[in-house]
Amino acid sequence: MSGFTIRPPSANRGFTLIELLVVIAIIGVLVGLLLPAVQQAREAARRSMCSNNLKQIGLGLHNYNSAKRAFPRAYQVETNATPFDNMGYWSWAALIAPYMELQTTYDTLGVATTDPSPSLAANQTAFLSPVPAFRCPSDVGPALHNTGLDPGWAIARGASSGSPNTGLPVSNYVGSNNQAYIRSHTPSNPSNGTTGALGVFFRDKAIKIKDIVDGTSKTLMAGERSYTLGEHRMAAGTMWAVRDANGNGPASNTQPTPNNQGWNQGLMTITFSIWHGINPVLTTSNQANPVRQSPGSLHPGGAQFLMADGSTEFIQETIDCHTATGNSTTVNSALEALAGINDGFVFSR
Repeated sequence: MSGFTIRPPSANRGFTLIELLVVIAIIGVLVGLLLPAVQQAREAARRSMCSNNLKQIGLGLHNYNSAKRAFPRAYQVETNATPFDNMGYWSWAALIAPYMELQTTYDTLGVATTDPSPSLAANQTAFLSPVPAFRCPSDVGPALHNTGLDPGWAIARGASSGSPNTGLPVSNYVGSNNQAYIRSHTPSNPSNGTTGALGVFFRDKAIKIKDIVDGTSKTLMAGERSYTLGEHRMAAGTMWAVRDANGNGPASNTQPTPNNQGWNQGLMTITFSIWHGINPVLTTSNQANPVRQSPGSLHPGGAQFLMADGSTEFIQETIDCHTATGNSTTVNSALEALAGINDGFVFSR
């Protein structure tokens, strides 16, 4: 029959339901395999950035040391006013600002000429602006401390005790203070942290290189503290300043009085103790929890630390620490040895 052509059935057809489900299942498996690798790569990049932050802080500290012939104290003790409750003192981070490319901020805040509380009142925007060099990229905390949650991580905004309490910028890097609970004074026994601060940063002395007898490469200088750890708030640290307690200076385990431990304010907001180890288990977000004086991070398995020679180390949370297990108040384990500058126990890898 002319005009008609017989063609075979078309070979083109769509996916069957079974084939489509198989493809979806394969894609799901591939995503499941690739996602952890992507997350690990991102965390590795964040950890590297965190290490670089600490190296910049270390460079600032060593530049300060070159200019002043000593590292800064934990905070600047001298003030222009009679101390009052909640007033601010410039922290070690403020003192090294000109030595880590923060000269403009240093000048704007008037670190060399005024106290933090009146500076905060006059320069609120500059004072409360985030400082990326002091924030770990893995941390998920806010830019500013909440005075309702942690009033001790705040200072008076003004030149009197009646000035409003204002939350300070969050910092993820705090100085090394002690093997026992945080102290303000020079130890009478350099291997027992209950007699004073064994670390680099405390109130009574500006530590020099020669004071770090155990070796700068074997001594902690600073480390991380995350805003949260597990399900609870660790609160990290404060930027630029530290708060006074009742006109007696920033509180610690022995300052201003032996009974004013200052677990909700004071020296613990700018320094750390390794008494509870690294990444301790928090069972509460209570602002008076002494466990919050510890170092810790959101990096899996440990935290980053700045050594006194300017290098950085990622230290595992499983490192031997006898104070964390309640075995001793005298230095006799690896993490304790790293915390002290002259404890007679040199950590060997």
